[in-house]
Amino acid sequence: MQIIIAPDSFKGSMSALEAANAIEKGVKKVFKNATTIKIPIADGGEGTVEAIVMGANGIIKETTVTGPLGEKVKAHYGILPDGSAVIEMAAASGITLVPSGRLNPMEATTYGTGELVKTALDEGVKKIIMGIGGSATNDGGMGFAQALGVVFKDERRQTLRIRG
Repeated sequence: MQIIIAPDSFKGSMSALEAANAIEKGVKKVFKNATTIKIPIADGGEGTVEAIVMGANGIIKETTVTGPLGEKVKAHYGILPDGSAVIEMAAASGITLVPSGRLNPMEATTYGTGELVKTALDEGVKKIIMGIGGSATNDGGMGFAQALGVVFKDERRQTLRIRG
């Protein structure tokens, strides 16, 4: 018997790979001779980097960036064998990084996602695959663009501050 295990993540509790490992453990308990194939999947939110990197035999890197509320957070991104980067917004600007009592998209920023992109570009990456699910923000990418050097001004030509 061969069983394919292809879960998505369980938001805020376990990654797709952790879910696949737990399911595999249960399957092996019941079907001792079964072979399993784990294929973690993702919808563009949390777990996207892990799923793509695992499927392509890439590597995951970690760095510190600005979280959705302006605090420093550890975030990851992937590098594929062809040199492409895989970045998920959820890693730096995700809803799971915000305590439930502080959920407010008007105060959250995508700045950290821009920092992830800048880190990958500084490494010489020429192609980026971006997952934009799981965000805690609605800044329209303003923080993202600011992290890459774009300056936004208001009607009085005053520089707009980065939210977060």
